[in-house]
Amino acid sequence: MKRILISAIILIFISLLANGQQSQDTLYLKNGYKAVGKLLGQSKTECRFKTSEGIYFTFSPDEVEKILIAPEMIMRKVNPDALNADQLNLYMDKAVKMRNTGRALTLTGLGVMTTGFVTGIIMLNNAKPHGPPEDPHGSWAGAVVIGITGLAGITDIIIGVPVWTVGGSRKAKAELTLQKFNLMPENSMALGLGITIRF
Repeated sequence: MKRILISAIILIFISLLANGQQSQDTLYLKNGYKAVGKLLGQSKTECRFKTSEGIYFTFSPDEVEKILIAPEMIMRKVNPDALNADQLNLYMDKAVKMRNTGRALTLTGLGVMTTGFVTGIIMLNNAKPHGPPEDPHGSWAGAVVIGITGLAGITDIIIGVPVWTVGGSRKAKAELTLQKFNLMPENSMALGLGITIRF
């Protein structure tokens, strides 16, 4: 039962993240109304629009002041071998930022979980019993703290670990490609004997 609950929470969180990242159009009407959603179609006689809540509207072009179409995100894979030295340094900077963000999220999640679990256990152990003998601790506050901090920590870790891994992988690929150019990465110093320190 625990696994099903955790899986459901993870799936809900991922779907919320994916839904929040979709680009949305904005429709401005002459009467001051503003709607955010997706433009479904536009002709000389009508303008069809679906709001982010799922409501469909049809307006005449005379009612519409302007429509801002959100740019579509185009995902493309970057091949480090096809980049020049300046582009590689930019690619590596982005990879380092991604790796550091993932590391920070992961470690923050672990810290939040640890702090919450310790605090929750202390609260459970220090609670004064005031209920029936079956409820020796008498308070659910500790369990609530453990549950909330556990959920927040797990969420941070679920997001942080893949970001950390991808960023580290991209950084390593950029460094290897820079070595083909016989260039040192920016913010590094060669000490000799194949040892390089990066700042």
